Amino acid sequence: MTRPSPYVRRRWLGREIRRLRNEHGLAAEPLARTVGFPRQQLSALENGHLGPDIDLVSAICDYLTVGNVRRRAMMDAATDGWTRGWWATDAERMGARQAIYADLESGTSAITEYALALVPGLLQTRAFADARLRSDPARHAETFDPDAAVAARAYRQQLLLAVGGPRYDVVLDEIAIRRCAADPHIVADQLRHIIDVCAAYPGVTVRVLPIGASIKGHSAPRSAYSIYRYRDTPDCLAVAADTLTSDLIYTEPDEIQPYLSLHSRLKAAALAPDVGIHLLRVAAQELLPAKGVSA
Repeated sequence: MTRPSPYVRRRWLGREIRRLRNEHGLAAEPLARTVGFPRQQLSALENGHLGPDIDLVSAICDYLTVGNVRRRAMMDAATDGWTRGWWATDAERMGARQAIYADLESGTSAITEYALALVPGLLQTRAFADARLRSDPARHAETFDPDAAVAARAYRQQLLLAVGGPRYDVVLDEIAIRRCAADPHIVADQLRHIIDVCAAYPGVTVRVLPIGASIKGHSAPRSAYSIYRYRDTPDCLAVAADTLTSDLIYTEPDEIQPYLSLHSRLKAAALAPDVGIHLLRVAAQELLPAKGVSA
């Protein structure tokens, strides 16, 4: 099983430090001064920046007389926050955006997604991923390597489908099925791949949201998003919302709740899994030329 997400562990630790300060009525400046660390260092810790200062966390726990259970949880999070996962060594070649998704996926017990316009990366075939990653070279940095990015997506799917991997439940908008995001034969193979994965892996569920579906409250999803639940900290969640240029990462409960509420409505409006699989099968067949007819 994969280790806890370093990014999420750092954000959890920062939130816990802020909670401690509030419990004791302490502002950041006097606390930092009292424990003998620069204010900027405490700010970096609370903001979840890379490499939380373990000595600073220990000093805060000592000064505020934090109980053993809570202290252990905080020190474990500080240690986890230093972890460099498999994605860190090749982040520039695979792309920084994909690297943060690999980070967020690490240590999950469940991943829930809504895919608006594209098949999600965790279900993409190598051919589909390659076509998408090469479709708009201007979006990528000079260090980006499409081959490395395709390999990374394949490895993320391997981790998802491994024994002990997270449960995976995705609502796939019919737009992502009907709009050809690659050559028709590549898309057809991609749709068949989703069907095969669902048949072979009980922990994977794909639901199709029809274009004409009636969503409670007439909710209109504004973007694709992913919701992550973690194995070691079940009360800790994260959301990544996909935008054209970057991804918005949320770890605060009041930021996450609207996505949980929206997803319950989308899931209720989606087709039953078996009906969605039938739609995928028909869509794949329609993309292939009829026998005896040249493409």
